[in-house]
Amino acid sequence: MKTLIIAAHGSRQKASAAEVAALAKKLDNKVKTDDSHTIEQVVHAFLQFCDPSLETVIQELADSGVDEMVIFPFFISAGSHVQTDIPRAVETARHKHPHVRFYITRHLGILDAIEDLILKEVAG
Repeated sequence: MKTLIIAAHGSRQKASAAEVAALAKKLDNKVKTDDSHTIEQVVHAFLQFCDPSLETVIQELADSGVDEMVIFPFFISAGSHVQTDIPRAVETARHKHPHVRFYITRHLGILDAIEDLILKEVAG
């Protein structure tokens, strides 16, 4: 089973965490109703301030039999979470779960489509 993990910063504000959870749920519903995706489920995880942590989510998914995880860094810029923390967590997970394939995508802010999304939003 191939699972997408939306890896976000995390916040002490519950509303912020709820936004990320809602996005993951929308994406999960989308992949489950559209056969054109190779992803079978979408979940979310946080790097700090709130749960579930990325490490916990990876462990739970591995324990449930997921054999492929794609981590999408939901970050605008390539700070320490993107450059260090996520790769470190994935490397640790690779050693703990050698039967699982892990991939880290590019972070949100570097994707070409972000420019179009911003311009579409401000155009009204």
